[in-house]
Parts: sequence; C-alpha cells; structure tokens
Amino acid sequence: MSSADEILRRMEEIQAARAEAIKPLAGLLEERGELQRKLAALDEPYGKAFAQAEAAGWTADELMALGADEPVKRPRRPRGKRSGPKKTAAQSTAPAPETSAPTAAVPAQGSVDGTAAGTTGSLSG
Repeated sequence: MSSADEILRRMEEIQAARAEAIKPLAGLLEERGELQRKLAALDEPYGKAFAQAEAAGWTADELMALGADEPVKRPRRPRGKRSGPKKTAAQSTAPAPETSAPTAAVPAQGSVDGTAAGTTGSLSG
C-alpha cells in the first residue's frame, strides 16, 4: 500500500502535468477571442461594401464566385415613406361603387362549352 505522502506527491505530479497541458490552450483562447472581436468589428463595413457592390450591378452569386462570402450583417435599409400614391381619406373609407350590369356565368375551369372537364355525359373509357 502507498503512504498518504506518496499519494499526495503523485496527485501533485498529475496536477502539474495537467496545468502545463492547458497553458497553450489558454494562450490560444485569448488570441482567438481577440481575432473574433476584430472580425466582428469588420462585419458591418463588410456588409456595406458587399451591398455597394450589388448596387453597382454585381450579383451575390458573382461576388461569391470571386471569393467574397455572403456578409453576416447587411446594412439596414432606411425606413422612409413609400413612393406610391397616397390614398385620400375619402378613397380609403368610401365603399366600392355597385354596378347594375348583370353578371355572366363563368364556365368551369378546364371547359370550353361551360361543362366541367370530364363530365361530358358519355362513359367512354
């Protein structure tokens, strides 16, 4: 059997080896975090540049074929007024005028003579 001192010495050796093994990971985690922050800071200007290239006539597929990745963040479009004609209050609340013209019967879909397709009355098969 091992003595308590030997068990503690072995435990300390194991812990020391584990501590040494994590040092490179700790350093790389710090460097990786810094690079991720730098990349995140480029997301917005990259998205704007990508959108400007599209506005100049390039398609997203063409840009990606050239090696540009689809941007993570695209610039937000400004929310402005629509350019279409505005309705007046009378137009938006007035009911549609009724017409007195008689309505014609609408033939069934797929028919020529007003009968539904497949219901000609004959049992040909």
